[in-house]
Amino acid sequence: GQELIYAVPLAEAGYTVFNLNHRAAPTHRYPAPVEDVQRAARYIRFNAADFGIDPDRLGAMGGSSGAHLVSMLGVLDGEGDPDDPSPVNRVSSKVQAVVTRAAPLDLRTNPEAPLFGFRGNAGAKGSYEAHIMVEASPISHVSRDDPPFLLIHGDADPVVPYEWSERMLVELEAKGVTSELIRVEKGGHG
Repeated sequence: GQELIYAVPLAEAGYTVFNLNHRAAPTHRYPAPVEDVQRAARYIRFNAADFGIDPDRLGAMGGSSGAHLVSMLGVLDGEGDPDDPSPVNRVSSKVQAVVTRAAPLDLRTNPEAPLFGFRGNAGAKGSYEAHIMVEASPISHVSRDDPPFLLIHGDADPVVPYEWSERMLVELEAKGVTSELIRVEKGGHG
């Protein structure tokens, strides 16, 4: 499984690895999964001393829908709320490095994404759905202060278009964000 791809090699290399659980589509819709991983990143940062890690050196990696979520941890502001009653929610959720595999990075034209659960003529210009599709797309939030991104994507992916990673790379580079795209020739989604 995924733990063999990510967690075991990273742990063997000396990294501390956390597996983030979140409410998932199709049962749970945007923004619930993003809120969950932001809370998890805040929890890890808040408790960094207990975990023996540097709170200013958090990276995130994931594949497919998990890649969408880790991308959001990289591009969203992530500032905590200084007035929140929970001290965990007062710290930042922004990570300092992002690695994605087959990431849904540009949902602006994909109203059928399970993350949304839209029905009917969703995504019409100026609609609520169109607004949410932009808000949920990592590519919409890229800014100069974003962490380095490593994008890995198969050019034959039947689920998430390879072009989305190409578009994200262009946007990251345009903002001066250190980034790289590894194209897996004839690679599928998994």
